[in-house]
Amino acid sequence: MDTQKLARDVKFLKAYALSTMLVPAVALLCAFGKPDKPVRFGEISVERLNLVERDGTVKMVMSNKERFPQGVTIDGKHIDYKRTHPGMLFYNDKGEECGGLIFGGEKGPDGKPSAGGHFSLDRFGQDQVIALNYQEQGGGYKAGLTFNDAPEESVAVLNEKYKNATPEEKQQAQKEGKLGLMTRMYVGTTAGRSSAVIMADQRGATRMMMVANTDQSTLDFKDSQGRTRLTIGVDKNNQPILRFLDETGKEVKPAGQF
Repeated sequence: MDTQKLARDVKFLKAYALSTMLVPAVALLCAFGKPDKPVRFGEISVERLNLVERDGTVKMVMSNKERFPQGVTIDGKHIDYKRTHPGMLFYNDKGEECGGLIFGGEKGPDGKPSAGGHFSLDRFGQDQVIALNYQEQGGGYKAGLTFNDAPEESVAVLNEKYKNATPEEKQQAQKEGKLGLMTRMYVGTTAGRSSAVIMADQRGATRMMMVANTDQSTLDFKDSQGRTRLTIGVDKNNQPILRFLDETGKEVKPAGQF
C-alpha cells in the first residue's frame, strides 16, 4: 500500500470536511453581519428572541419557560421572584419592564384543566394598571378586563420604604393607595358565569356593581362603606325592581314617597 498516497487522501478528506462546515458558517455570519440588509427565513425555531435597539437596549423578549426572565429590575434594583410560564415582555426606553403576555395550561390528575392567559400594561416604574385575564380552575373559569391604580413612586422605592413596616402599616398604606395595586374597575365574567361590571372609588371601595345572569339583571349602588343603598333591575320573575336600603340593609321608602 502506498502510505504517501493514503496520507494525501486523508489530508484531502480533512480539508474537504472543514470546507463544508466553514462555507455555510461564513455565509451565515455575513448575512447577520449586515443589519441593514433584510434577511428572510421560511421558518425559524428559537428558545428565546430578544428585540433590541442599536445600542443594545432591550425592547421586547419572547421566550420559553426555561429562558423566561426571572424577577424584574426597577431603578437599578433587582426584585427577584419566580416565573414559570412562557410569554412575552415589553420594555420602556429606560430598559425596564412595562408590560407583557404569559400563558399556559395543563390537565390535573382529576382530568380538569388548570389554565390561564394574562396580558398587561404597567405604569412607569410600577405594576400593571391594565390587565386582560383568563383563569380556569376546578372546572370553572372567568375572564375579564381589569383597570388598576398604581402608586406614583416606583416599586423599588416603595419596597425600600416599607421593608421594615408592620403588616398593619402595610395594610394601611394599601388602603391609602400608597402601596400595591388598587382595583378600580372590572368588566367580564365571574366564576358563577354571570356577566359583571364592578367600579370602585379612589380608596378601592366598591361603589357600583352591575350583574346579569339567567335569574336577574341588577344594578347596585353602594355608599362609601360598601353597603348597598339602591338596587335597580329586573328579577327572576321578569318584574322590575327598585329598592332603597338603609345602613343595615333594610328596605325603606325614599323621602317623599307614600
